Amino acid sequence: MAKIIRAHPQLKAGYEYHVFTSLDFWDARRILSGLATVQRNFGHEPRGDLFPTQVVMRTNQPAVARVIETRLQKAVPSPPRHVVVERVLTQGFYEFDPCQYYPSHWPRARMIHFSSCRLPIHFPPLATPHRKTTLGWKGDLIRIERVQRGEKFDPVITSYKEEMRRRFAPLCF
Repeated sequence: MAKIIRAHPQLKAGYEYHVFTSLDFWDARRILSGLATVQRNFGHEPRGDLFPTQVVMRTNQPAVARVIETRLQKAVPSPPRHVVVERVLTQGFYEFDPCQYYPSHWPRARMIHFSSCRLPIHFPPLATPHRKTTLGWKGDLIRIERVQRGEKFDPVITSYKEEMRRRFAPLCF
């Protein structure tokens, strides 16, 4: 379900296989680990907000390219994390249409659950001791909003599972 765009021959710059994808950088790294090099797309053709990831290989291996494209087409994309963080920090909220990213047959509860697991709502710089990030529906859109906490929140890690969840949080987007 992730979109794939092949790079223009002038953009390849030493790579025989070069595609852009709408899948987020961190998700693409996990899906394509060991197959190809996954890089961020900071360019304007295509825009990095729409296609945040590029997948490159120095030598074109058709079998590996088919596996890469199959995995990318099966992957479910979400809004790019850096766009979510940037908009929440500058505007205080971010809204997106889940039908652009998720399958239309998914119920609303599954869309919210998938968004809460995939988007950086629990990571710094959005979730601080004085502010938290909420996720909910506003009409047909999913809205991520930063709100003030009632009192300062200092988490106490009580289980191994919670420790592991906080340990591997990506701090950069």
